[in-house]
Amino acid sequence: MSQDGRSARAKNIYDEAHKNLVNSAIELFNNPDIPNEKINLTLIAKEAGTSVATAYNHFPENLIDVFGSIFNIAFEKIVEAVTEFNNVNPDPHDQLKAYLEIQTSVCIEVGNAVREAFYQFREILISDKWIKGEPYTFLLGICNDYAEKYKDVDAKALTDDIFVFWNGNIYLWMRYNPEFEIWSKFNDEWLVSEMSKIVDKALSVSYTHLTLPTKA
Repeated sequence: MSQDGRSARAKNIYDEAHKNLVNSAIELFNNPDIPNEKINLTLIAKEAGTSVATAYNHFPENLIDVFGSIFNIAFEKIVEAVTEFNNVNPDPHDQLKAYLEIQTSVCIEVGNAVREAFYQFREILISDKWIKGEPYTFLLGICNDYAEKYKDVDAKALTDDIFVFWNGNIYLWMRYNPEFEIWSKFNDEWLVSEMSKIVDKALSVSYTHLTLPTKA
């Protein structure tokens, strides 16, 4: 086997081990029988069926690395699904809605693990563990395509409005708690419903003179 072949194989082994550890962390954070404060690299390594040394090799900065990896793997899944959708559906209005639907679906799938990751957002940014290929930039790309088709739209303003609405909804969803009346309504179903309204809501805020695209 060539040097390049060995390097590629080693990278594949590393990447698979990394995904296994991240998925194990996600499982643990979504286990209602395990308090979040009890989750550490030792427990994650045990769940993944690997050594603690291997876990520290992948996450040298402990749980901050884990949370950063949760964000990155989740966003990779989002980009893959959105790109697949966009390849068969060129309409930018549909693409915007699909992006938000897919992003919401992945957040719900990752569940409590992504909630915990968002709580560590500031530390993740400071430690440079945030998502490679910033989600805002990805969204701006779709909004640029939207602005090319609908000439009266300012892509940057549209991106900002969607970004604000999305983060506001996520903030409330993060605080969902069935034991408190105020927070009990911000469940997964609520999030799906609210996220489905964002594109039209963002357009109506800044572009009330526009006729929004409709389906036949």
